[in-house]
Amino acid sequence: MLGGTLGIALMVLVALVVLVACPAANNGGGGPGGGSQYRYACANGSASSLRDATADGLTRCASCNLLYRLDGTTDVVGRSCGQVAVGEATRIGRANQFGEGEDAPSGLAAIGETLYMVGFTNDVLYTLDISDEDGSADNGTATQVGNTPAGFGVSEISPYALEAIGDTLYMTGWGQAVLYTLNTTTGRATLVSDASVSQFGVGEGQPTGLAAIDGTLYMIGRAQTALYTINIDSADMTPDGMASRVGSATEFGEGEDNPAGLAAIGGTLYMAAASSDVLVTLDTITGSATQVGSATNFGVSEVQPAGLAAIGSTLYMVGFTNDALYALRYQ
Repeated sequence: MLGGTLGIALMVLVALVVLVACPAANNGGGGPGGGSQYRYACANGSASSLRDATADGLTRCASCNLLYRLDGTTDVVGRSCGQVAVGEATRIGRANQFGEGEDAPSGLAAIGETLYMVGFTNDVLYTLDISDEDGSADNGTATQVGNTPAGFGVSEISPYALEAIGDTLYMTGWGQAVLYTLNTTTGRATLVSDASVSQFGVGEGQPTGLAAIDGTLYMIGRAQTALYTINIDSADMTPDGMASRVGSATEFGEGEDNPAGLAAIGGTLYMAAASSDVLVTLDTITGSATQVGSATNFGVSEVQPAGLAAIGSTLYMVGFTNDALYALRYQ
């Protein structure tokens, strides 16, 4: 009996040590305000990590021999975990080219809990599956929206940036260098820019990212390596689709000549910088960039980052080094 008691005590002690080693994998839910959380799971020794509603608890499993349950119980636990550094990404799912042969993902945006993507291999609008909480292969797979042929009905063969304001989805591309809205049922584009506006009125022929803060639509571009606002208020005197440069910083004050995705969380603009392959914030007054964390290649050897988007406090990114969807730790 004594031996059995000691054995049980030893097992409990080992379990506690494992839980301490993986503090971000606790059960219970929701972080501030309660509610459900996306959690990570490890199977067969492979790493997998998903989003965490608290935004600061992303965890990468370095070596796990068992699976963390995702229904609020912890009857099985991982063996060893490592915290994801600020500025690092964790891959979501294991879909190959998003399951659609899309090897050049570009724009990313969210309406509610739905994540949208465009890419310039197939030139159509997709939704991305982020519904599974266990890191399964379904995560990160794309589904085409509607049946509009390639080009969105407007011959836009190089879509590059997406953003939503309310239920309205905006897109820009390199083919036409104008602003569109996209129908989220059919995938068809409608021109927003006035006929008089070409390259957003500022010679920006390579728009690469869109984001919105309190109804203001921001854009970044590779031709001028600058941050802009874009007019979408048809009631004022400025032509729709006309851009205005934010600040005077050249190459965002950091020698960044290859801006990629743009997204906003609260009042903060985040940008994927594709020259240095790091995450930065952009000052909405000066247009200058500041690196977030010290990670390079986003910690996952992603040297071709593209679209950024946020759902709540989760920052997503797509990149076409690995043709994958990621979550990014940004604080």
